Amino acid sequence: MPTALAFMAHPDDAEFLCAGLLTLLRQVGWDVHMATMTPGDLGSATLSSEEIARVRRGEAAASAALLEASYTCLEYRDLTVVYGEETKRPASALLREVRPDLLVTLHPSDYMEDHTETARIVREAAFASTIRNWKITLPDGRELPPCDHLPTVLYADPVDNVDHFGARVTPTYVVDITDVIDFKEQMLACHDSQRAWLREQHGEDEYLLWMRRTARDRARDFGKKRVKYAEGFTQHRGNAFPREDPLTPVLGKRRVKTLREK
Repeated sequence: MPTALAFMAHPDDAEFLCAGLLTLLRQVGWDVHMATMTPGDLGSATLSSEEIARVRRGEAAASAALLEASYTCLEYRDLTVVYGEETKRPASALLREVRPDLLVTLHPSDYMEDHTETARIVREAAFASTIRNWKITLPDGRELPPCDHLPTVLYADPVDNVDHFGARVTPTYVVDITDVIDFKEQMLACHDSQRAWLREQHGEDEYLLWMRRTARDRARDFGKKRVKYAEGFTQHRGNAFPREDPLTPVLGKRRVKTLREK
């Protein structure tokens, strides 16, 4: 079956930004994997870095399990994710193990550098994963063979659908997730440490409301009243990467709207 990999910076990034798409792909038989660069070790005002990292790894695994997906953390630290060989080679190793047909990562113009650096690392790791002389040896001594093709790369919408200048982003595709929004919320709610942290700061369950509000905002681009919630994705169409529409043939024209042609 085809395989999708959502490769993000922190636990809950995928749930917030692309869990609707992952759910739809799972429904039509795709294999789904989820990965993060860090365990979210700075995501608490009360627990130590080690304690919150342990909690958040567990939450990410529980969320992935709802989707019958696997979860992998590369174990870098929050606020230290930087493009380079040290990060690109392990990211390439994961790609060679999962061998995705579709790779979803963060937007290159998102609000913080852990996100933008992850986008660069993941894209470049995908490119490197097909190069035979880019050697990757696992700790157990196994050498991973190169991937036989580049995956299609999609950048999820940046947080709040705006770039780091505050301008609203126009994605390549908008996907109707109205009928899976409750399941997406269930996945996001697995990240209770983050939900509780924000609930304490805002005095209400802003975490889940924020996700729905962002999805409603993106749904405006669909132009149909029946579409209440949507996610947006920008396709990477650089040299050698697949440029064909990866979503409409799988999910159908009623589910996917193209906003930017090739």
